[in-house]
Amino acid sequence: MTNLLDSIVSRTGSKADRSQTYIALARAAMVWERAWPALWPATGIVGTYVAAALLGLFFFIPAALHALLLFIAVAATAFALYRGYCTFGLPRWEEAARRVERDSTLLHRPLTERDDRLLVGAGDLRTEELWRAHLQRLLAGITSLRVALPSPGLAAKDPYAARYAVLLLVVAGFVAAGTDWGRRLELAFVPAASSGAVAAQVDAWINPPAYIGEAPIYLRQGSASPVAVPAGSELALRVHSADTLPELSLDPRPAGAAALFRGGSGEYGANAKLTQDTAVAIREAGRLLGNWRIKAVADNPPLIAFAEPPGKTDRDAVKIAFTAADDYGVVSARALIRPLRVSTKSRAILAVDLPLSSASAKTVLQTVYRDLTGEPFAGLDVEITLEARDGAGQIGLSRPARFRLPARVFTNPLARALIEQRQNLALAEPHARERVARVLDALTIAPEHFYANQPGVYLSLRTAYWSLTTTQRAEDVARVQDLLWQTAVAIEDGGVLSAAEQLRQLQQLLSQALSQGAPQSVIDALLDRYRQALQKYIQALAQNAPRSGGQLPPHAKVLKAEDLDALLRAIQQMAQSGSRAQAQQMLSLLQGLLENLHLSGSVSGQGSEPGSGPGGKALSDAIRGLGDLIGKQRQLLDRSFRQGQGAGDPHDGGAKGLAGQQGKLRDDLDKIGKGLGAQRLPQPGPLGEAGRQMGDAQSQLGAGAFDGAGAAQKNALEALRQASNALAQELMKRNGQNQDGQQGNDDPLGRAAGSKGGLGGDVKIPDQSAIARARSILEELRRRASEQGRPREELDYIDRLLRVF
Repeated sequence: MTNLLDSIVSRTGSKADRSQTYIALARAAMVWERAWPALWPATGIVGTYVAAALLGLFFFIPAALHALLLFIAVAATAFALYRGYCTFGLPRWEEAARRVERDSTLLHRPLTERDDRLLVGAGDLRTEELWRAHLQRLLAGITSLRVALPSPGLAAKDPYAARYAVLLLVVAGFVAAGTDWGRRLELAFVPAASSGAVAAQVDAWINPPAYIGEAPIYLRQGSASPVAVPAGSELALRVHSADTLPELSLDPRPAGAAALFRGGSGEYGANAKLTQDTAVAIREAGRLLGNWRIKAVADNPPLIAFAEPPGKTDRDAVKIAFTAADDYGVVSARALIRPLRVSTKSRAILAVDLPLSSASAKTVLQTVYRDLTGEPFAGLDVEITLEARDGAGQIGLSRPARFRLPARVFTNPLARALIEQRQNLALAEPHARERVARVLDALTIAPEHFYANQPGVYLSLRTAYWSLTTTQRAEDVARVQDLLWQTAVAIEDGGVLSAAEQLRQLQQLLSQALSQGAPQSVIDALLDRYRQALQKYIQALAQNAPRSGGQLPPHAKVLKAEDLDALLRAIQQMAQSGSRAQAQQMLSLLQGLLENLHLSGSVSGQGSEPGSGPGGKALSDAIRGLGDLIGKQRQLLDRSFRQGQGAGDPHDGGAKGLAGQQGKLRDDLDKIGKGLGAQRLPQPGPLGEAGRQMGDAQSQLGAGAFDGAGAAQKNALEALRQASNALAQELMKRNGQNQDGQQGNDDPLGRAAGSKGGLGGDVKIPDQSAIARARSILEELRRRASEQGRPREELDYIDRLLRVF
């Protein structure tokens, strides 16, 4: 029979489509109402097992019991699912349509009547037309459709609401597991992993190469992002409480033997070198303990270049200014000098070390002076290439620079001949040794005529000759070169040592001590030796100083002994206050001044130096006195601080004794002020403030108030520094006057103010405020080091800082 509703649907259009949508929703709701109750109690069994795993209960049961529980949970879940779904069926269209009719309260079932058939009158046109009109009227009466929310009726199957308890246990398990939830869920399905009381744990970290100086990097489990580490780092893995030997997987595998775990009794360890990007995974008894992705950052070779072309000073020392940089620090630098006029078969090369101001600095900008007049290549056109080396042993080279090395002038013909033969040996050309031996043999002909008064020279030449004819080792040839040099120097000037070279060597030692954190006692001893060598150097210059008739050259810059002494004192004070980098800069500046120093014969005793009158001397004496007073006040501040902490020296006499020492320092300050007043020189304002603060500190110490005394002593130190700075500026004004009495634009060392091209123009000399800040930081470190209630890690860190500064 023809379904008459189809023709009606084609004419009603949108209403029929809308009803089909609601019927589909009703069908989905009925599926949920039938499926969800069928999942119970299977969901309760799975949820209980998962909650037990998240709470770590399987860590404390034997593997056999764990396996039994897993079997019971799986079997019970399967049986519950079978019972729940054995009678499960999908709802039919008629049932969904009837559900929409009931939820929408439709009369006479307008949606389900589409399948009804005429029992009487089928085939009769009038009857079918009447039935069609009836159905059309029913569809036209549909105004709104709705589907009620699903009602599974799970409460009937779970009258005690056990499902909510299971849900609460699962949530509590995720909170308790934290980031370890994934591993615990994995352990729940690997019974062999729970045979012990404690699950296996992994500690993993990466040790960067020692030359980098960075702290180890600890790896956290569950980290998804790659960990960037320097290439050449060492991966360290430690597994604890493991029942079987863990397996280590590295992708890609390292060259050579693969890293393996070693150990026993549940404790295992492995190490691996990281030279490329690597994926690391650790497994034990089939389960994953940890995995990470590591990115190896390549260490690039260092870069080095000339900051300016090589040059020479007035004392024939080679000046090499260079800049270098590296990812993690330049550890050494040197200049490779190769003569230009050697044959291709010669490998003659001279390596000159360039000391660095810092042990391992990432960027270096430095100037080094080297006296190479005693080297075999002196006087030759050479090619200089700079070489930098980093902590990994990688080498970086600069572009070569051509330069003629300065040479010492020898006036004695025999000395010149020996220097020439020494140079021929150093060039290492083919058959050079045989030719030099023949020349030396010829030079020693008829010793009774040519060496009657020089037996030592003759014996030296014969020794050199026989050494060349019998030896085949390069070390012996080098000793012959040294013998020829010493003989030539002895012939020329009797073997007098160069005072300038001794000064350069002490400067290098002092610079290394400052950069390597040597104790202050070592630095003070080196400064004393440097001061003595400087005096010898000045005396040597004075013996050969030209006579200028008592007049200084036009536009001459005067550097007095007091100025050199003030520079040395400033270097010592910076080193004591912790500003060692600035002390190195000022030491380099002083060495640069000495390399270009000329001594005038009219300087001493003529009274023509600017600022050499009574006023200038009084200012210099006051500055030196304030420098000594600053050091004493700083020491008294340290003793007062220790006394306030209960760790004072019994020889100080307690608070009363310290008050007496403070009073003596105040009397010394008054003497300095009276000395300025005697020369009618203005006293700077900070000088009076320093006296008032000293008096306040004395009163506080007498009353036993160490905190107040410390604050007053710090204020007194700052005032003393300001007063010293003011007096130094006044002295600079006096020393900067030209011959016409006009104020010059130069500093006390003769450099143009603000000039970038002048000597030392790029060296920053720290002011007194910078030194004061450094001193305050040092005092704060000492204060914190005395507080034993602080954590041990912090106290150890402070101790390391105090050893450095």
